[in-house]
Amino acid sequence: MHYLNDRKILEVSGIDTINFLQNLISNDLGEIKKRKIIHTFLLNNKGKILFEFYIHDVNDRVLIDVNEQSVDDLLSHLISYKLRSKIDISIKNEYAVFWSETNTKYTSDPRNAKIGLRGIEPKKQISSEDYTNNFDNIRIFESIAELNKDFKSEDVFPHELDSYMNSISNEKGCYPGQEIVSRVYHNKVISKKKFMRLAYTGSPKSQGTKLFQDKKEVGFLGSNANGFCLAYTNREFASNRYEVKHDELINISA
Repeated sequence: MHYLNDRKILEVSGIDTINFLQNLISNDLGEIKKRKIIHTFLLNNKGKILFEFYIHDVNDRVLIDVNEQSVDDLLSHLISYKLRSKIDISIKNEYAVFWSETNTKYTSDPRNAKIGLRGIEPKKQISSEDYTNNFDNIRIFESIAELNKDFKSEDVFPHELDSYMNSISNEKGCYPGQEIVSRVYHNKVISKKKFMRLAYTGSPKSQGTKLFQDKKEVGFLGSNANGFCLAYTNREFASNRYEVKHDELINISA
């Protein structure tokens, strides 16, 4: 197993936990005890991604597995919706997220089973060997974009991610941004831009670097690893004829 040191844990507890989260998130918590883990979005009213995270059922506890850069903002956001709900929300620094390519003690990633299995364990179990992992290499190869690593809050819509389908329920009730999501689903909208994996050469550029083709801005760069990057750009460039060099999209068949 491997420790994902860029993840933090929030616990939501109390008799209103399921109803409270169900009214905010894009996925359905109805089968969390059976599935053990779901991936979900919390959207703004325009349907763009504010937060993305996993929800785990661990011994009847509801634990949120979220990128460390989002944990404080997510905590504040959830508290702002608490009102009279009988819940408590807190950061659990004594727990950590672990990942494995093969350890079936954990649960397959609901976004895409090819990017391994994950679970939550007490942080005291971490050993020095656990700090190295292949997660981002596999994630990028499978074109799985993540908030903070590839895009910023309120930058993109769920349907601009290859992995979004398992993070949204089209049967559950209302939540912020649901009207936009429903319209996309029922009208079979295909986004003009998307995150895609492209071959990458040159010195690495930071997330958010503008991407150009023939001096025209066509998107921005996400993360990169092992000669590939994730790029948010026009869907027409999703072919093996294109690669990125530094911040320039090159047609290598021209």
